[in-house]
Amino acid sequence: MILELFWGLMAALPIFFLVPLFQKYFSIKLLAATILVAIAFIYVGFALKENSVSDIIIEVIAALGFYFIAVIGYTRKPQLIAFGILLHGLWDLTHHLISGLNANPDYWPIFCLTIDVIWSIYFYFIFKNQKGNV
Repeated sequence: MILELFWGLMAALPIFFLVPLFQKYFSIKLLAATILVAIAFIYVGFALKENSVSDIIIEVIAALGFYFIAVIGYTRKPQLIAFGILLHGLWDLTHHLISGLNANPDYWPIFCLTIDVIWSIYFYFIFKNQKGNV
């Protein structure tokens, strides 16, 4: 568990450097929404490996739920995107515990939860401080 936390932290840190760099080309709101959609669809990729069609459908439905959170956050309230990233972290944790999917690696829930918590806090404070100027 310590290794998963450590590597999750290491994987999360580049966001602090990459967002300001990419902000020259894309809005932070677009970057955050894109991240939320991308991390949600990772499970679809996992599900495509040795799982039933019904399991794949469940993963697609969940990913679409995160997609709609990203779209609503992008168009109305950017802080919702940060909430969606945090919600995805909780999905990582509970999904692994309750799902019968033979998909994601054992280290994944803590690793990804760590990243999602850091990213959600980061984006939350950016959006809170920008108040509509995103």
